[in-house]
Formats: sequence, structure tokens, C-alpha cells
Amino acid sequence: MPRKIIYRNSGQNHGLITRVIHPRVQGKLTKPFVFLDYINGDPPKGTGFGWHPHSGIATFTYYVEGSTDIQESTGNRVSLGVRDIEYLEAGNGVWHKGQIRDDSYARGFQLWIALPPEMQLQEPKSVFLKEQDITKGRDFHLLLGKYNGLESKITPPYNLNYLEVNLGKGQGWTYHTPSEHDILFIFLYEGDLTGDYHVRQPELIVFENGNLPVDFHTLNGAKFLLGSAQIFDYELLVKGSSIHTSQELLMKSIQRIQEIRPEILVA
Repeated sequence: MPRKIIYRNSGQNHGLITRVIHPRVQGKLTKPFVFLDYINGDPPKGTGFGWHPHSGIATFTYYVEGSTDIQESTGNRVSLGVRDIEYLEAGNGVWHKGQIRDDSYARGFQLWIALPPEMQLQEPKSVFLKEQDITKGRDFHLLLGKYNGLESKITPPYNLNYLEVNLGKGQGWTYHTPSEHDILFIFLYEGDLTGDYHVRQPELIVFENGNLPVDFHTLNGAKFLLGSAQIFDYELLVKGSSIHTSQELLMKSIQRIQEIRPEILVA
């Protein structure tokens, strides 16, 4: 029997952005993956994401078309091109902003990953990777985790895998779920899936908990993100873009965010 789908949705569209996973909705099924935005379209001049804070999570920014300039309160500045990565463990509090370049079509993703309690008050840290440095399999980019004898260049904060899968016309591919992983989702952003699972772009699919392998087939080609993880067995407190596992951790991080805010406003 194929692994059952327990949730599917095309997300909520807000112009250039489609909210695919929200911490209080789909994130309850997919945690530690608690948030996913899909950016897709021709950005109007000046499109960007102004200074905003995070704490208690890691953010993973990844564009498959177009580019963006990113600045962090850590002092880091970076320009991301196609399939470059900004990975930011916000820890006890950090601010960042992004400016999408308006000279090309933009298509990308920002994922938030809940941090385990012991990492939520650590100092923030960033990792930046160029596309040529990403670990690659035959049909996928291994963005985070370990799979099929390969290991990502970035160490994830939790026991999880995060892949971008690219299948050609008429191709099939099987994801052999690691034995300790129970959570599994995909977000199809281009093409179609057939066989056991009929999916059309763009669509989020969340599978029932378990570690059965999943077979994917496509007629016209398919590109999708895949996340799998060990169950994140913590309740989450959400306040804006701060997500923590206790009120104490949340309040300490909010205090830290407010302390560094004046520095950002004059930067």
C-alpha cells in the first residue's frame, strides 16, 4: 500500500508570495518544518523584505531563478544567485532583510526550521553556499541532512533532510525514508506527479507519519522540495517570526531582539 496523503493544499497567494506552510496551520503537521514561502513572479521595482527579526528558528533562503541581496544584523551581507543558499540560525535573536533584484524573474523559497530548546538561546550564525558547493545526487540537490550515502555541506539543527528533486519527462524516483524519520512533505512547484500520487503545481502534500518509501512518477517532468524529519515532539509558541518551545525562551529572545533593534535602525 502506498503511503497515504493526509493533507494537500495550494497555499495562500499574496501577489508575488504564496504562503505554503504556516506555523499555526500546516506547520503543526510538518514541524520541525514550520514555515514555507514560495516567491514566484516578476518583482516590481523595489520589491524586498525590510528589516525583520527572527529567533528560535533557522531560516533557509534558496532561489531557483533570479537573485536577491541579503543583509543581517550580524554584519553579513551577501548576494544570492541561482541555487545559492543563505542558512541562518537565528538562535536568541537576529534581524535580516532582503532585496530582490528587479532585472529578472524571481522564483525562490524561504523555509523556517524550529530549533531544539538547547539551541534557542545560542548566538546567531550564518552559512552561505554557492550552487557549485551544494551536495548533489543524480536527481536531487541535498540541501540539508544525509541521504543515499551523501551529506549536506550545512549541518542541520535537527534530525532532518531537505532536498530539491528534479525529474525529467517520464521519470520515476523513490525516496527511501530514513528509518528514524516520520514526518514527510513535498511541495511541487513545477510539472506534475502521476502514479500513486496525482499532483499539479503548485501544491503541498503532507504524508501520514511513518517511514515507508515513497515512489514518485511524472509524465511531463517535475520539480519539488522534499522534507523529512524525526518527529519534533515539542509544543511551539509563536509570536511574529519568533518561535520557541517555552515562554521563558520566547521572552528572553524577544528582549534580545529589542536590544539590538536600535543598532539596525541606524545601520
